[in-house]
Amino acid sequence: MLSCRSIPDEKWVHAHKALVRFFTHKGILNPEDMAQETLTILWSREDYQFEKEEDFLRVCYGFAKNILREGYRINRKYAAEELDPSVESPEQGIQGVQGLEGSEVNVFLEEVCRRAEAELQQQEWAAIQAAIHRDNQGQPVDTKQRVRLYRARKKLAKLTGWR
Repeated sequence: MLSCRSIPDEKWVHAHKALVRFFTHKGILNPEDMAQETLTILWSREDYQFEKEEDFLRVCYGFAKNILREGYRINRKYAAEELDPSVESPEQGIQGVQGLEGSEVNVFLEEVCRRAEAELQQQEWAAIQAAIHRDNQGQPVDTKQRVRLYRARKKLAKLTGWR
């Protein structure tokens, strides 16, 4: 049986690079530190043994998943800390919302509805109307209808110049 002490240095280097890539893809800000921590914990386990040298990387990933989970728990714990009131919010620099107000919204929506009724296919317009009048307590929508609705909305957005 092999232990962590009998693994060649090249495998440790390869494992470190693989773990850095693993933590980077998970969106961790300090992937090299997390990879180093994983390998340190693995190195400290003298009692851990495995059958083949190829299993070493799998074991590293197993330890990395546990450390990643622990990191998420720590981040969630400190996420509820009080914010500093002296930090300026990004919306303070905006002078007002640029857009439609009051009756302009109704006029715009009527125009969009007329254009949709005239230029969309009957199925597409029916899918949009069904989505407008559907309540949240109703039955779930099947995949075909969701795709039809998505495509109809996308086509309508293109026709009306939405982004």
